[in-house]
Amino acid sequence: MPEKSIPPSAADALVLEGISKRYGSARILNEVHLRVAAGDVHALIGPNGAGKSTLFNVVSGLAAPSSGTVRLHGRDVTGLPAHRVARLGLSRSFQVANVFPRLSVFDNLRCAAMRSCGLGYAWWRGLGRAGPLAERAGEVMARVGLAQRAGAAAGELSYAEQRALELGMVLAADARVLLLDEPTAGMNRGESARMAELIRATCRDRTVLIVEHDMQVVFGLSDRISVMVRGELIATGEPSGIRDDEAVRRAYLGRFPGGRS
Repeated sequence: MPEKSIPPSAADALVLEGISKRYGSARILNEVHLRVAAGDVHALIGPNGAGKSTLFNVVSGLAAPSSGTVRLHGRDVTGLPAHRVARLGLSRSFQVANVFPRLSVFDNLRCAAMRSCGLGYAWWRGLGRAGPLAERAGEVMARVGLAQRAGAAAGELSYAEQRALELGMVLAADARVLLLDEPTAGMNRGESARMAELIRATCRDRTVLIVEHDMQVVFGLSDRISVMVRGELIATGEPSGIRDDEAVRRAYLGRFPGGRS
């Protein structure tokens, strides 16, 4: 069943209360209530145009809600700009790989790790190739399987490798809450399976809210699933309950048994 008016809990990494978003007369999100427990992988599914990416934009600070509240680890972050939300421990990926194509894999990860290593942007100061920043980049490269591609320009990587790099950049920022927006989009079945395993292996100690259309990935990864249709959540529950929910099947799953939307 949809969740309503959820009191914040110490066990919640992310709580949305009554989130609505309008653009002119168009209502994209309508009174969305959502709780994501710390340490869970929580999937957000629904047909195209349901409002999932808009919700991600509101949570990550790229768009302010028209009404409602966003809490990150109990702190009200409603309407804060994206860079301030990121500094409070939330990072997101996008539907299209968002990397620096002319920088190497290593340098992409060093850029992502600067804030978590206590470094701000300073054009007059070189970063060097050693020290904590380089160690952090090297550690993350190994975790996402790109150690052999350290010197390659990100723009020369395959699409699946770019998505792995983007995941690495999210990890390098050391965020505790990750928003992953369609991480397997554009991948074949084998690539999707490998990406799902990579997410499972690298995000065990983090909270993940994931938008995904591949139902094998969703049901294989998720602790809980929420279903969004026309800007509203129609159900939230464990994967077995969502799979058997007749309203969900009529609105979404029944059209795509075991496949992509």
